[in-house]
Amino acid sequence: MTSIKNHLLLISYVFPPYYGIGGKRWAKHADALTKLGFIVHVVCAKNPFPKQSLWTDLVKNNPNIFVHQLPGRFPKSLVRFDQQFLGKILYRFWINFLPMFTKGSYLDRSIFWKQIMLKRAKKLIVKHSIQTVICSGAPFGAMYQTTLLKNWFKDLFIINDLRDPWTWGPNWGYSELQSSRMAFEQMLERKMIEGSDIITVPTLELKVYLDKKYPQASEKIKTLFHFFDKSEIVVEAKTDSKKLRFVFYGTIYHHIPELIEELASELCVFEDKISVDFFTDSSQQVAVFEKYKTRNVFFHPQIPAVELFKKFKDFDYVLLLLPSVGVDHISTKFYEVIFSRTPFLVFSEKGLAPEFVAKNRLGIHVEPGQLGRTFKYLTENKNNFDYNADFNVDAHTLENNATQIASFCQRKPILKTSFQNN
Repeated sequence: MTSIKNHLLLISYVFPPYYGIGGKRWAKHADALTKLGFIVHVVCAKNPFPKQSLWTDLVKNNPNIFVHQLPGRFPKSLVRFDQQFLGKILYRFWINFLPMFTKGSYLDRSIFWKQIMLKRAKKLIVKHSIQTVICSGAPFGAMYQTTLLKNWFKDLFIINDLRDPWTWGPNWGYSELQSSRMAFEQMLERKMIEGSDIITVPTLELKVYLDKKYPQASEKIKTLFHFFDKSEIVVEAKTDSKKLRFVFYGTIYHHIPELIEELASELCVFEDKISVDFFTDSSQQVAVFEKYKTRNVFFHPQIPAVELFKKFKDFDYVLLLLPSVGVDHISTKFYEVIFSRTPFLVFSEKGLAPEFVAKNRLGIHVEPGQLGRTFKYLTENKNNFDYNADFNVDAHTLENNATQIASFCQRKPILKTSFQNN
């Protein structure tokens, strides 16, 4: 029988069935933690999208994950980006209306979530004698809100998982905030750091940045790296083909128009020698390929990882299109692709990520303006790439991450939870 101390509370605004990649990290972690004997209670926002997360069944089929969906309390028109007439009108309304009722970022989806989230969290903590609470952001406001639980539970152990840069990041609208709003967000970020027992980050770059910004908190800032799930990936010998076959999967970033333009124009030149399959729900770039009348590019909807990696035997390279703000970021995709023994073609500016690929002979880095030359070389020398098939990524498995999280949860002795009315 699972002991009381193994009940965890996970607060993650985005969690299956909420659609999008944001729920993957902790859906997989939650599933892996149950295999170590934990029972995971999840407080999350209801899914505002017509589609569901690719990891919905993973969560739904696990009897030791209990999901508590709450109203997101954030305008759907700012989440779904509906391009129809009414959607555009509602978007403009809310983007002008929300700033009047917020002090920090009005694009943080958790800005009106605090009361409803804390109320449910307190009930679950009391009911299940929960000692450890984990929160994941973005959205970032929920991470600060979670630390407020210590107003009622003095001995609560709080782990905040910062998946992305907060006030110093280029996404989520923070780079465009006016100074007064940025100051408010910086205050929330500082209080989150102070109120957390452990802060985890998925990359060394985030760890280094936070160590420098909050030196007094350095010892409680830990890396919980991006990971891959071995059970999803089948490694098979590549099939033969006269064409050079590329695969792209995941989100196509919207701020890489120059890369998409060059890719589309060069693929036309190599129509009989190269093919590219996109597995993505990002359709905004399709028009560029249609403009160039590329007949060797094929778009497919995203599919579960198990199904996707079964197709990798029929692809020679994984295509990565990295924006300038992402060239130093080594994501989950890197580790799972390496494990599949498929080379990369990284099309981007210089950065730590493409340097990592090239230095370790895991693929090829192509800078803007050089794609045509590279395509020509690869099609003429298809089997000449010296791929490093011995590169080991075992340190980045899901199982290792789950063990690390479990060790975090045991860093503090289990004490009797005290509940105080406030």
